[in-house]
Amino acid sequence: MQTVEIMEKTFDSEANDIALYLAMSRQAENEGHYEIASYLLNVAVDEAHHAAEFAALLGKVRDTRTNLLNMLANEVKAEKDKKEASKIAFTEGNEEAFQFFEKSMHDERRHKAGIIKVLSKLGKGLNQE
Repeated sequence: MQTVEIMEKTFDSEANDIALYLAMSRQAENEGHYEIASYLLNVAVDEAHHAAEFAALLGKVRDTRTNLLNMLANEVKAEKDKKEASKIAFTEGNEEAFQFFEKSMHDERRHKAGIIKVLSKLGKGLNQE
């Protein structure tokens, strides 16, 4: 396997571990295991640093304006995807998933607005639909 392929797989693995370890940390906290929750949170942060380094090595990080434009495109897509997922969850009667997709869709919309705001601070406005 080529080094770049290994780095891509490792990046994906590290990124997935972040979410999993954050969820585990939250669960430990909910159960009152605060020391364990703190440890798991620290591990998740370490994994985030690993993923960030691989992202840089793989050329996924560009100049700030390009990064923000890429983020904006991702947030627009994520908002649409979550809207569709919300409809599916509602149709299937999965109220918990429906509620979470709705919440996260609004978060994506908020992220999108924030990215547009910081892009404008770079002195180069952005036309947005």
